[in-house]
Amino acid sequence: MERVNNIFGRVFDNMNENLLNKENGDYEKDGLIYCGICKTSKQQVKNIAGVDTLVPTNCDCREKEVKEREEKLREYQRIMRFKGLRDSAFDDNLLLSQTFDKDDGSLEHRKLGLNYVENFRDMEKENIGLILTGSVGTGKTFLAAAIANALIDKEISVKMTNFSVILNDMMNLEIKKNKYIENLNKFNLLIIDDFGMETDTSFATEHIFNIIDSRYRANKPLIITTNLSIETLTNASTLKEKRIYSRILEMAIPVIFTGKDRRLIKTREKAKKLNKLIEGGDKNCEMMR
Repeated sequence: MERVNNIFGRVFDNMNENLLNKENGDYEKDGLIYCGICKTSKQQVKNIAGVDTLVPTNCDCREKEVKEREEKLREYQRIMRFKGLRDSAFDDNLLLSQTFDKDDGSLEHRKLGLNYVENFRDMEKENIGLILTGSVGTGKTFLAAAIANALIDKEISVKMTNFSVILNDMMNLEIKKNKYIENLNKFNLLIIDDFGMETDTSFATEHIFNIIDSRYRANKPLIITTNLSIETLTNASTLKEKRIYSRILEMAIPVIFTGKDRRLIKTREKAKKLNKLIEGGDKNCEMMR
């Protein structure tokens, strides 16, 4: 025991040796070293193996410095987690900018999307997804991306892709199909955009069913956007389609978009601006003449 005490004693003696920093105004009082800046002790007495021993401790200003450094490290780690989540979430970087904050007030089912995000842990637990269906340009993809971005803000992993990307990957002979599907199922939420555009081959339908069915068996929620109507989804024309659609309807709740084509509206607005610029340019030319 005496040998152990000697070892501890030498260790703490070495640690205490450089505690006194006279440049900072450190001083000794009652056998302890005090910080000259915050006037709090840089040592304390602890009973170690039955012996009262002087042990270094952080003074108040050092403790503050340590906490600030730890907070900066946590913030850096949080930022890197966000970056990792965002980098892995989207195949198209344009989707990064499609958030609820960027909604111009015309986004249909905005409240439903916000509520889905707010209650996602319950949705995940119950494996409740969404089928966003409606005509082209009505905001389905925007809402899906806004949900994804909002969940990432909560540090929840999301993958938003489409079957064109998935099928191209599946045709890559270097990719192990089971591992690929397994990786998709690691995300808390999987979003598949433009569903139904590539279901015209047996190769496509086979892989589509495998991906959706594996998601179902993993008990993980799924959101799809599609131009297919609810009538089409509930009245499949082939057995293969019926297998896929029935599985999707079992996992997700239909949300119908009935608005106007947002893309067409934006195109018309740009056309008006262009006409004004052209007209203005013509007038300027007249003036220059």
